[in-house]
Amino acid sequence: MRNWDWRRLAMCLGTLLLLSSLVWAADQPANVAGTWKVAVSGDAGNAQQTIVLKQDGNKITGTFKGPRQSGPLEGTVDGNNISFHVATRVPLDYKGTVDGDAMKGTFTGKEKTGDWTATRAK
Repeated sequence: MRNWDWRRLAMCLGTLLLLSSLVWAADQPANVAGTWKVAVSGDAGNAQQTIVLKQDGNKITGTFKGPRQSGPLEGTVDGNNISFHVATRVPLDYKGTVDGDAMKGTFTGKEKTGDWTATRAK
């Protein structure tokens, strides 16, 4: 092969490597580990909650503490999408998106719905 062919091959391989690393990075779940202050509003009223999340890949576990109940939670993170279930007297389901140290979404519990926002404690 001539030098020109080797350069073309090297450029193609380099481009493939770059593209595959970008695809791999896009598949990584957002980092949600830590303590989060959550504000909810909607059918269930307004409330302040705290969640503490541990993360293992795309799986999350942790604890939930609200004004009237507390309990364990578990869920998943898929890219920037998060969903988790809180196992309390009144089970709660949260879905939303993660953007760095902020999250937002909707929740349901006992036939009531609402919106939530969260900020990670520093």
